[in-house]
Amino acid sequence: MVKKQKSKKQNIPSQPTKLSNQSHIPNGVQVHGEIHSGPLPAPQVLLQYNQIVPGAANRIIAMAEQQAIHRQKLEQIVIKSGTRDSLLGLIFGLIIGLATEAGAVLCILNGYQGGGATLGISGLAGLVGVFVYGSRQRRQEREMKMGSQQKS
Repeated sequence: MVKKQKSKKQNIPSQPTKLSNQSHIPNGVQVHGEIHSGPLPAPQVLLQYNQIVPGAANRIIAMAEQQAIHRQKLEQIVIKSGTRDSLLGLIFGLIIGLATEAGAVLCILNGYQGGGATLGISGLAGLVGVFVYGSRQRRQEREMKMGSQQKS
């Protein structure tokens, strides 16, 4: 058998009551932050690493030095390969241009003046077009680099 209990109404005040032990309620929040940028942590952080693991700061610095050396080697490889590719492009362009002009001369000498002239002119126009396009691309790259350096 289940007995029914009568619920009592509680008197809830409509106004909040003041707490006697609080004299001041803060109005805002104060935030403190630090930003550090670079290959190494801030000196305070290095000190904390050293306190936890003796010698950790030296290991972290050595790791950053090794990473810098690695990055510099990669940059040297990229620069050397870019220079090599540019030189090879010039050499192969010269070979193709000379072969095209030699073909044009052979055509003209064998009685195909129209074909030889067309081949010679189109060969020269192609080489000039590639040269102009390459020069324009290099100029745009330099301008972009200068623009990005000025922004930083």
